[in-house]
Amino acid sequence: MTQPDELAAAVDAAQRQPRAKVRVDWGRSGGFDHPLSDLSTVAENLVIERQISGDLPDECTLIEGYTTATLAATLAGQRADDSRDIARMLTPYRPDSLLRDTDLVDAPLTCDLGLLTASGRELVRQFTGTTRTLTLSATGRSVDLAALDPAETLRASVTLPPVAQEEEQHYNTTEWPFQWRINTQWVIDYVLRRNGIFASPPPRPDCMFAMTCHGGLIADVGFNSDFGYGEKLDASVPAFVPGPYGMLAANGTAKLSANMNANAALEFYPSWPNRGHLFEFHCKAGASNTFAPNMNGDILSMSTGVRGISGGTFAVGVTTGGRVVLKVHSNRSLVTTINGPTFAGEAAWHRVGLWFRYTSYPTYTIETCWMVDGTITPIATETVPLISEESSSGGTRVFACTPVPVSCLQISIAAAPPADWGAPHTPQAEIDTGLNWMTGLPDIVNADSFDVLKQAAAAEFGVISYTENGRFRFLNRDTVHALAARPATATLSAAGALTDLSLSTSLDSIRNEISLTAVPRLKSMKDVNVYEPATADELEAPMGTSRPIVTFQTRSTFLGNLLSVYPLSTYTNEGYKHFSACRPIRRDTGAEVTTGITVRAMPVSQDRVKLEIQNTNSFAMRFALNDRRTPALRLVGNPVINGRPIAHVATDDASIARYGRRVLSLPDNPFRQTLDSMQAITTSLLADLAQPTTVLRDIAVVGDPRRRLLDTLHIHDPDGLGGPIAAVVIGSRRTLNTTDGLADTLTLRVRR
Repeated sequence: MTQPDELAAAVDAAQRQPRAKVRVDWGRSGGFDHPLSDLSTVAENLVIERQISGDLPDECTLIEGYTTATLAATLAGQRADDSRDIARMLTPYRPDSLLRDTDLVDAPLTCDLGLLTASGRELVRQFTGTTRTLTLSATGRSVDLAALDPAETLRASVTLPPVAQEEEQHYNTTEWPFQWRINTQWVIDYVLRRNGIFASPPPRPDCMFAMTCHGGLIADVGFNSDFGYGEKLDASVPAFVPGPYGMLAANGTAKLSANMNANAALEFYPSWPNRGHLFEFHCKAGASNTFAPNMNGDILSMSTGVRGISGGTFAVGVTTGGRVVLKVHSNRSLVTTINGPTFAGEAAWHRVGLWFRYTSYPTYTIETCWMVDGTITPIATETVPLISEESSSGGTRVFACTPVPVSCLQISIAAAPPADWGAPHTPQAEIDTGLNWMTGLPDIVNADSFDVLKQAAAAEFGVISYTENGRFRFLNRDTVHALAARPATATLSAAGALTDLSLSTSLDSIRNEISLTAVPRLKSMKDVNVYEPATADELEAPMGTSRPIVTFQTRSTFLGNLLSVYPLSTYTNEGYKHFSACRPIRRDTGAEVTTGITVRAMPVSQDRVKLEIQNTNSFAMRFALNDRRTPALRLVGNPVINGRPIAHVATDDASIARYGRRVLSLPDNPFRQTLDSMQAITTSLLADLAQPTTVLRDIAVVGDPRRRLLDTLHIHDPDGLGGPIAAVVIGSRRTLNTTDGLADTLTLRVRR
């Protein structure tokens, strides 16, 4: 096998023999096994470009923003085993074409570049993406091919859920020391999951509820997330800690705990024939655990009614002695506790799963099967008393708690334990913990995924990109600075790799006063109407039960409830307008009705509600005021609003004294919401901008297939501009052609 030092020797050799491997997966099989997949021998010219782009002015070049990579190739000539030139081989319109009826665009493409070494050909992946355009020339018998990296595929429409910290909690930190926050990591992970990219386990089929805890206590599957309660007895205890898969987890200690609830995406009917349920989570626990005072060890619970009060409640958690358990309540009574495996040793991260099935006929039984760290127990059966399945008027609610650190919570419907249960998950992305913490999510509806990712990263001047291997990566500024501070990976000298050098230092690169505004997103406690019918007859109630589904007119949190049936005087009274209510009248006479009518509002998604209207009278009804035309049914919720703007200015007084005041006013960004985060960002920016920045543009060097963005290089030009100069690669244009061989053109930022 070729050793790395052999590739290094080949890069520095006087005579270099570049090699390339270009493949297109025309068949979309994942195996690049189409007869025309390998285009290596007809790739006459290759150009691969990577550039970091961001929101800062050009003269303030920084390592921040987003990176997109492009590949351009000219294909010409004829492959060894082909009967025709490559242009005629790739056309899909010839009757003998191997690509007939095949889309030439959006086909997976990879490109590897390298050199011939003493042990043979050594290639390094340079680009992973998809074909964007192909231009076939009949006269030149050539093909111009252009491809983009996978950022082009991140185009799913994304709507962020309307969740935020309550106004009272945000502005009263004395009474509410647990400050509910959301990290950039949660936002980026949420958007990627909408695009089928999973840094942690994906939701299972028939998933009812999922919450990753990756920097936010917000449902990933489910809706109407509501932060229930947080207890913080020690200010130094963080609300989130590092968890599995390199992602954040919600913390739980003797000094800190939190709980949240949300509507499940599907209704919970535990005794439906052949219906089982799967509870899964990761927790950090050991043989001995100490919980916060208000915690009983429950981690996940779901009820057919109101948790622990009405209906059947199934709760999975851990004990102080390190055992995982299932606790089942029927109304207010604990019916049974079913023990699972026990953890041993010090606290460590464990994968936990419980499959259970409740059967109510011919006898009442519960079957259980546990999975802990890949080990699955046999299915056990226990006879139990009747468990109430009284339904809830607000839809199925799920509760999640943190007696210990937890992440990757999930509940799904499963007829049997999964065949792949316990198999480890391989992360499909690398997502840093963000430096930006938010009070709530911006009002983003049906937005382009990549635009949301760029905006979230720009709020803290991080970097999002796809690697050469096609893997998504988000780096925060601390990580980028750490990478840029690494020892140099190579030295470029005038006597060797360096062919030309020019330096550019500008006074305009200095910024020593940075101003911005943060606007917190908060959950308003002022009730507002989120739905009213357009006309009085829109929701006519015939005799019996009807179940119309309506859509909110205002984005808000709505937990579902039983509507109050009011007479006219109460319905129009200002003191009652913060209640969901209706005023029914007879459709035929318009007479007011106060009995025989029940209206329940049950959320079915983030912005839709099913109204269950039960009319036991012998006549049809409608909901209207005295004029019989003005509708009289309202649903009341709590919207997420903008809080008071926070202006922040940071200065470097030494730089101002030396260079004068040079101001950078950062554009508004809806993800900038907290003062602490903004102070950290401006401090980091001033460290980069308070002194002149030197940029080396269009530096021509010999090509090195190992070189990447953010690599640190030493530039040495003793007879010219001097050195050694430490600089970071922030842009790259790599070419391979028959004239120049393998060559790089770099943009570098000098490191102080």
